[in-house]
Amino acid sequence: MFLGLVRGSLVATRKVPDLEGAVLRVVQPVNHDGSHQGGLIVAVDTVASREGDLVYLVKGREATIPWPQPMAPIDAAIVGLVDGMDLR
Repeated sequence: MFLGLVRGSLVATRKVPDLEGAVLRVVQPVNHDGSHQGGLIVAVDTVASREGDLVYLVKGREATIPWPQPMAPIDAAIVGLVDGMDLR
């Protein structure tokens, strides 16, 4: 899992049938201190995030687990909203 900041949405008028109804978000991966970690990615939103939300994501095969179609072509998925962090 890793952290990201939702920067916006991606609209696709045509998708493979397994992704019908998917909400796609543009996410900036970030470190625990908020600094950028790599380039922007597109992720399937499974938790109704909004622009500006700090979220946690999964990549790879694990990204398809929360989606109803088990073999959907998903590389990254938002699986949680971060309410706060305590770094001691």
